[in-house]
Amino acid sequence: MSDPFGSLSAGVLLNGLNDTLASLERLDVDAITTELFKQIGDLKAIVESFDQLAIAERRNASLHVRPRSPTERFLQPLIDSTATVLIDCSAYIRPLQANVKVLADEKEQGYWIENERRLENQPWYQETSLALGLHTRTLRALFTAIELLKIQRLSFADDEAQSSSLKARSSVSCRLLNELGLVRNSLSLITEEIPNYDASTIVEAIAATEAVTLHVPDIVNRHFVIPRPIRGCFTGRKTELAKLDKAFRDVTKSTQQRFVIFGLGGSGKTELAFKFANEYKDKFWGVFFVDGSSQKNASSSYAEIASIGGVEPNEKAAKNWLTTRDLPWLLIIDNVDDDEINLEEVLPGGDKGCVLITTRNPSHMTHGNAGDRYLELLAMEPKEAEELILRAAEEPRPWAQAAIDSANLICKALGFLPLALVQAAKAILKGICDWPNYLSSYDREIRRIRRNYHGRKRSNLRDKKRVDDDSSFTVFSTYEILYRNLEESPREKCQDAVELLHVFSFFHFQNIRLDVLINAAINPLKEEQQQREDAEQERELHKKLQSPKRKPWGMFFRELRAYFTSQMATPPPLPGVLRNRDGLGLEDLEDEVQDRLRAALSVLVERSLVTRQERSTGRYSMHRLVHKWVRERPEMSTSHQALWCQVSMTTLSSSIRRPPHGDNEPENQARRELLPHITHVRECQAELDKTLAENATRAKPLWPLKKSYGKQEVDQDVRFSRVYTETGHFEEARDLQQRALDYVSVRLGPDHPIAIALSLLLTKTLWLMCEMEKVVRRMRSTHQLCVDTWGHEHPLTLDVTETLGSALSMQGKYTEANALHLANLEKMKMLYGDKHQKTLESTRNLARVLNRRMEYNEASRLFETAWEGMRDTLGPTHLETLTSLEDLSASYVRHEEDNPDPKLSKRLLQSRTDLTFVYEQRKERLGKEHPYTLLARLFLARVESAVGNDKEAEKIIREGIEVAERNIGSEHLAVLMAKCIHAEVLVKLKRSSEAERLFYMLIDKSWYTKTVGEDGDHPDRLANIWFLAMCLEQQGKWEKALELCREFLVGIETIGGRGLGMNHKMYPKVMKKIPELERKAAEGSNVGNFPFRENGKAGSVQIRVEESWVEDVRTKDTLV
Repeated sequence: MSDPFGSLSAGVLLNGLNDTLASLERLDVDAITTELFKQIGDLKAIVESFDQLAIAERRNASLHVRPRSPTERFLQPLIDSTATVLIDCSAYIRPLQANVKVLADEKEQGYWIENERRLENQPWYQETSLALGLHTRTLRALFTAIELLKIQRLSFADDEAQSSSLKARSSVSCRLLNELGLVRNSLSLITEEIPNYDASTIVEAIAATEAVTLHVPDIVNRHFVIPRPIRGCFTGRKTELAKLDKAFRDVTKSTQQRFVIFGLGGSGKTELAFKFANEYKDKFWGVFFVDGSSQKNASSSYAEIASIGGVEPNEKAAKNWLTTRDLPWLLIIDNVDDDEINLEEVLPGGDKGCVLITTRNPSHMTHGNAGDRYLELLAMEPKEAEELILRAAEEPRPWAQAAIDSANLICKALGFLPLALVQAAKAILKGICDWPNYLSSYDREIRRIRRNYHGRKRSNLRDKKRVDDDSSFTVFSTYEILYRNLEESPREKCQDAVELLHVFSFFHFQNIRLDVLINAAINPLKEEQQQREDAEQERELHKKLQSPKRKPWGMFFRELRAYFTSQMATPPPLPGVLRNRDGLGLEDLEDEVQDRLRAALSVLVERSLVTRQERSTGRYSMHRLVHKWVRERPEMSTSHQALWCQVSMTTLSSSIRRPPHGDNEPENQARRELLPHITHVRECQAELDKTLAENATRAKPLWPLKKSYGKQEVDQDVRFSRVYTETGHFEEARDLQQRALDYVSVRLGPDHPIAIALSLLLTKTLWLMCEMEKVVRRMRSTHQLCVDTWGHEHPLTLDVTETLGSALSMQGKYTEANALHLANLEKMKMLYGDKHQKTLESTRNLARVLNRRMEYNEASRLFETAWEGMRDTLGPTHLETLTSLEDLSASYVRHEEDNPDPKLSKRLLQSRTDLTFVYEQRKERLGKEHPYTLLARLFLARVESAVGNDKEAEKIIREGIEVAERNIGSEHLAVLMAKCIHAEVLVKLKRSSEAERLFYMLIDKSWYTKTVGEDGDHPDRLANIWFLAMCLEQQGKWEKALELCREFLVGIETIGGRGLGMNHKMYPKVMKKIPELERKAAEGSNVGNFPFRENGKAGSVQIRVEESWVEDVRTKDTLV
């Protein structure tokens, strides 16, 4: 019989390796030389191993095999591949030996040039180094595979030999898998670095080695004990299985390896553990199962393991038997959820074996020590979930698109939870419902069960059991057990947890913030303190008034009636954890609420009823199904649901400060994130109101019931409207504010300070909706009420006057607006002082009027005053400070100026820097698509155009318009302003036809119907008429330009009322332009450029939109 190892003699290769090492020792020792020296040393070591193996096999054969035996079938390809790899190594070593020798000789003879002759600079070095590393790793893998075959042969000799070789075989098998992985990584690296590299020898060696791993299993699995088979419809979870494989890759470690899978009930934790055990059972001599749901069940499971081992059937004996096994085993400890179970006591001791734990409690992840230590099993990926439900329902392939679409909707509704998806599939498979009707059928079934439950006597245990066993609620059974366990516990944190579950079920299921709950508890104390401070400030202000008016007696009696009514009303309902029962102070209350909330949330997290999204920021979420189940449990009557819905609404509204307080960035951000919660709870309330009304109709009451609306609802509407306004949902905000204002006006009178404050709040929302005519009418009537009741100098009157003046300015009534702001500013200074925020805002409002009247220098001076004051008092990054800096910077972009500022060019460069700062601040704090951010970007584009960067400006404006039209609509004045600026830049870019089309669109009167009064045109439209006329003149369209100028004169006479529009500086310019156009039209002149001055420079027509004509649609508080 021939010697299969005869071809592995490697004497020649070893001689070459020794000579190469000797030459390397003659070179300078640096990192590269040391690395190559080590690399060749490693190769020499594995080559020597093969040489010694060949000699040993010739002397005492251990792997001489029979022809056509299984061992020969796998051994011979290994030997052939080894021989080929050794030949390839020689092909690299021979030139390497020669090259290194030359380098060593040159160094000794003094011809060495340090940089040029270094190893890493040689053209052959990279490929040689990578190839030797790859060949070394391949030879190691081949040698290990031969060793594994040798162990496999010995294991079949007799029973004793088989037992003693199992552990060695497992260790060598694990080592082989790791070495194969290193070979693949090296092969991937060399093929990337050297595209033409011939890897055929290595690929054949890998194939021969992999064949051995398939022929020789890691372990002969003798015990596989799990309580049930894997579901045939199991799909997906490849990433999760790979993590488990990585954690238990080396099952022969000398320490017990543990891994924890935690997640929501029904997420498939047990199924994943069973799937892993089944897929990788050949890695383990035994796979065992322990039911960890209780201490009693765990003991029973260990007793069963003990009987397999032939020892006493008790837990201690079973653990001892496992820990004394030398062979690798896997123990699955399933459903360790109960608080009463001590996991340390359930785990086997010792330093052997692999343990896989499944639990709902994330705190058990601390017991993991293998791989990533733990895995949070989340909902399935949409595609995986879709495949699961279709396979579980045994839908015939190929799947129809209708079935796929329905499956997708079902998966989303059920939150991609495997258990729920399998049960839905069973219902469809049994014909209980079909794909399109499953969700509606499911909801009807839940309503039927709840209806039947409440229609029976509560003591009827048989009926209650029928509800518990109903197939529609099987998926909720584990949640129900957990809920009842919490409900029955006398511990405070468990009772708090139950109440929080109910509150969260009416919130949106994601992004539930801890700080929102804390604010709901402490805001009432903050607001009491704020009311005292406001009252004290009001008294101080009243002392400064020259002739303050007394509060009318009628108002006093209305307040007294409202007070007694509120005293008799039920206090707003809050969960117990948020109530201040002991009358604690602010700091003590905050500490106590935070401690109780964290304890209650910890209870919910431990049961996976709630998931912690972010540990540092205190954000939590619920799975969709848990969210739905808590809200629609059979025990929850409609009235019970309505109660918890109101508790949730009160919690949300209490977390929001009454305007205008709480105007800081942390609270602003928290409010914006409340929108999904407010939307969901109000939707739930509307549905419950409808159900209660239907129930009341069926009950046939003696008199009709009507839902009450009082102080609590007013307060709630005002707070929610603040969130709607700040998130751009203006119609919802307007409706809530109008309802609150109507109620307060009836109960306290329209001139009451609360009614006036609500009127200002509603006006702000109408302003954002660009309904300027409604704003003006409301503010005129409110202003008259304030003057009649409180006098001209009262703080409320001043606030209303500011808003009225700004609104009039938006309508082009500059004379009236200027008079109001001038008088109001003096009163503000007298009442508040020069540096108060309100005084500075009044200064800014006056500057805006002047800027629109083209009184640029004075406007810029006042803008600068406002900005510097706000910078010093509020800080440079406060939103109001940023608005003032934006106004100041934009005021240097001027049009048709008679006496241009010689420093204007320098100021424009500074404006670009300042507007970039404003833009970056708003983008970071408000988001890149917030209206404030878009406006800063628009003004930055205007400045870019003013300094000559027209192409960049056009790109910025075009991108911003796309976002603005999507978010606030194409009819909004801010969008029209952006389009006007866009058209102006297009004119400068000589794209006149595009600009002309835009301007014609912008002069349509229908865009401005909500803004103008009955007595006049809108200044924005007239500005666009003028810009269009200049655009047409540039193109030589004299007659059309002339017509537009005449239309401009007709319109400007109506601006401001009573012909005051003719006082504007543009009126004489247009009058001067008309004769010129008439002459050109008559002469048919071909002249296309119109000389003028802009930003202090002479040139041809350069149309530049001006704030004087296109309003920036801002109020002192808000930007659209």
